[in-house]
Amino acid sequence: MGEMILASLSKIWHIVPIVIAIILFKKFMNKKDKERRIKRNEEHEKQGLTLELRTVKKYEEWGYTVTSHELEEGEKDQAIDLLCYKDDKTLIIQCKNASEPKSITAEDIKIFHSNALKYVETNNIEKNKVEFRYVIPYTDVLDKSAVKILTDDSYNCKYMVL
Repeated sequence: MGEMILASLSKIWHIVPIVIAIILFKKFMNKKDKERRIKRNEEHEKQGLTLELRTVKKYEEWGYTVTSHELEEGEKDQAIDLLCYKDDKTLIIQCKNASEPKSITAEDIKIFHSNALKYVETNNIEKNKVEFRYVIPYTDVLDKSAVKILTDDSYNCKYMVL
């Protein structure tokens, strides 16, 4: 039995360095992509293009009518930045321009979700015609607990990297 295992390993030993090289290359590329996103986000901010403004532009390109919740309501509601409308669909959006890794937790998402649900109920919007979006500059800002909620379909809340 032991001889069989050794014989099998002797035939594939040359693959191990290739696998290690692929893993290291992938880590390197992920780090470079993260650095590129951070730098691009900083450049946008310097040019006055906040994450919220970039989100407005992107959803308008996709054919949505976008309104700032702050302007519409006269005062800023916690966790709701934008309202997007297209056909009979409504998107309630929170833009979170966090830069620290793992700084957005499940609690942040739950607060947004709760406030968005209150908005839906207050404005008599049909729950099956509304979706929630959490817009972030890059995925590293999300804690594992936040990702778990954002990938759970029961919350009807997805994240978008912009």
